[in-house]
Amino acid sequence: MEAHFNNKVFITGINGFTGKHLENYLKNRGFHVYGTTLGETSNKNHFKCDILSEEVLFDILNEIKPDYVIHLAAISFVAAKNQQNIYNVNVFGTLNLLEAIKSLEYKPKKILLASSAAVYGNIEGELNEDMCPKPVNHYGNSKLVMENMTKPYFETLNIIIVRPFNYTGIGQGTHFLIPKILSHYKQKKEEIDLGNIDVFREFNDVNFVIRSYTELLLSNISSEIINVCTGKELSIKNILDAMANIAGYKIKVNINPMFVRPNEIRVLKGSIKKMSNIIGDFTGEFKIENTLREMYYN
Repeated sequence: MEAHFNNKVFITGINGFTGKHLENYLKNRGFHVYGTTLGETSNKNHFKCDILSEEVLFDILNEIKPDYVIHLAAISFVAAKNQQNIYNVNVFGTLNLLEAIKSLEYKPKKILLASSAAVYGNIEGELNEDMCPKPVNHYGNSKLVMENMTKPYFETLNIIIVRPFNYTGIGQGTHFLIPKILSHYKQKKEEIDLGNIDVFREFNDVNFVIRSYTELLLSNISSEIINVCTGKELSIKNILDAMANIAGYKIKVNINPMFVRPNEIRVLKGSIKKMSNIIGDFTGEFKIENTLREMYYN
């Protein structure tokens, strides 16, 4: 694996679920890694910063002068109560970052902006980047607005926008589905309330996602929107069966009408064609059983 000892990477939201995994991965590949965090920090490479402040962002970027920028900071939970804040952070936070970068005396080699497969909304089947997005919630819509508002910057900055599909791993919050299931098994609970368990989705490993981000960052592609996906779909029932094997018992599932989404589509997965044409296909290296086992025993 090649090393990048003189290259600096700047990650917004470095203390989030994805950010922590990405920081460790990039450090192991030889990068100097810096980032922003909302809370106080004792890490000298982490900077307390609200991305709604363009001025603070500029000062930090001007001090670090990163070669690469990865923008992860966002409100990522679909059911977040403050919907106006979803737009403030996800749209205007991104624009503040790009304006701050534009004001620098140099241009970073590449900027990777994390959007989401939620922009597609309820389109059935295999989703590709040429489809017209139809988001059905504020989170997905905020990401689509972000994408549209950042396209004018393609002319002056080397930007890639990624649309990750569902992924999980150690450290993800229990308000997300897979960690919720895991926490019930860890606590040896006999029952769990879920929605429809016969829907098929991608459930990818965070390690697959951060490797994909890194390879795309180092590629010579820019001004593109790219799915980060494996194209492999699993039902929630498949996840429960895998967990029953790992934990040694079956949990009783109660279908809670509150968790059943109306008109929920049965199969939703991404097309890997565009991404694999750029960075190759390493989807076979990641198995959900390994991810679940790692999360269960951690």
